[in-house]
Amino acid sequence: MTATVQHPMYIDGQFVIWQGNNWIDVVNPATEERLSRIPDGDAEHARLAIDAAERAQPAWEALPAIERAGWLRKIAAGIRARAPEIAQMIVSEGGKIQQLAEVEVGFTADYIEYMAEWARRYEGEILQSDRPGENIFVFKRALGVTTGILPWNFPFFLIARKLAPALITGNTIVIKTQRIHP
Repeated sequence: MTATVQHPMYIDGQFVIWQGNNWIDVVNPATEERLSRIPDGDAEHARLAIDAAERAQPAWEALPAIERAGWLRKIAAGIRARAPEIAQMIVSEGGKIQQLAEVEVGFTADYIEYMAEWARRYEGEILQSDRPGENIFVFKRALGVTTGILPWNFPFFLIARKLAPALITGNTIVIKTQRIHP
């Protein structure tokens, strides 16, 4: 019998070895086989992740949007390179049929690349003021750290819907899995 894989949390650029007793079982809904376990992180771990994202925020926001787009393209390329593996994980963990999982993975990479193209379109505006001879300049800037909770129905794609716009506009993001109670 093989030992169940236990996945660590990834916080502040490193894997965090879970010292707690509480784990979340990742179960194949079709077979009820335990596929792996993930830490049931607590408020302290959430705070560590948010603090790390806040520290990373100024440097990420300072990058030109076109450089942030380059990182999104690298993420999309990484997804495409591991598409079969990711699709199989979606099938095993979510009970989705193989063809739909493959579509979700491909569409996720497509969406991230689409958002990368917004780097050239993310602009400010010049508005005419109500006062004669005056214009209003609107400069867009990042808001800061945001969060994304993975849903169960399209876990891979829907997190990309939060992640890609946040990153391209200069925000950092903390991502958490959704805990599904039986």
